[in-house]
Amino acid sequence: MKAKLFVSKLNQITKALISMTPAQREVVHQSIQALDTEIPIDELFQPLFDSKSQCPHCDSSQFKKWGKAGGVQRYRCNSCSKTFNNKTNTPLARLHKSCIWVEYAHCMALRLTLRQAARVCGINLKTAFLWRHRFLQAQAGKNDDKLSGIIEVDEFFLAYSEKGNKTLGSGQKARKRGGDIDKRTKEGQVAVLLSIDRSKHMIAPILSADTSSEISINLTENIEENSVLCSDGAWAYVKIAKLKHCDHKRLINGKIRVMDNIYHIQTVNGAIANFKAWVNGSMKGVATKYLSNYLAWFKESSAKLDKRQILLSAYGRQQYYGT
Repeated sequence: MKAKLFVSKLNQITKALISMTPAQREVVHQSIQALDTEIPIDELFQPLFDSKSQCPHCDSSQFKKWGKAGGVQRYRCNSCSKTFNNKTNTPLARLHKSCIWVEYAHCMALRLTLRQAARVCGINLKTAFLWRHRFLQAQAGKNDDKLSGIIEVDEFFLAYSEKGNKTLGSGQKARKRGGDIDKRTKEGQVAVLLSIDRSKHMIAPILSADTSSEISINLTENIEENSVLCSDGAWAYVKIAKLKHCDHKRLINGKIRVMDNIYHIQTVNGAIANFKAWVNGSMKGVATKYLSNYLAWFKESSAKLDKRQILLSAYGRQQYYGT
């Protein structure tokens, strides 16, 4: 279609849409979505593979096409003579049934449980579990977002869990999931630092200990200078704010909750409450060894990634968190 004709038709469509009611526009939107054909998995990943253009075994840029296997293009490196495809050495390598990955990614976007996702995709429960953690592996532990503007930060604690293990380590006694943990002490709990700015950039590192030094190590480099840091009364944040030349708003629980009608930590506390309700409710608790995966999933959900963006994040060559 020629450019002038296309512009003319686009103007006609725009006028028609403006004259429609919201309900009518929603019908049009759904119709367009129904016509949207899914991009084959290999076509989705190929641009990211081409952008790196290296052998995943030796990083050589000298390789050539080497036939296909299962309809997937393979390559052979001229340097190390090994063969590979565009998913080799990624978390998605050697996973089968790629034709339903998009559907499974949609289940993850909806935060479905394993049984729900397995039922929707027609796969085994063990496969659903494997795919969940492979899809999250590339982003787990990545906390390199830069926070700026008004930044909120707080720590929270979850009970240490060995969910799924047949035997408990360190002679630990079994307890009912979600209960019987002494919240007055930090023993048997895992500390997580959650920080979010008003543009919804988020970091959620797991702390090895709830100390000022650990908080500083995991937060300082992610804060842009001359921002506004909103925190509780912990002294660790006072030092960080001075180091990064940030205006610091200390919101001491029970005394000051909001400053100047804009500075508060209610957003981050709401996110913490949401995460806890999700993992302890819908997920019925998570094993501590998988906690970084669920934090990555929570970040993807908060960023409202769609199924394609979730797959691209799972591929691991590039992050796709929205701004």
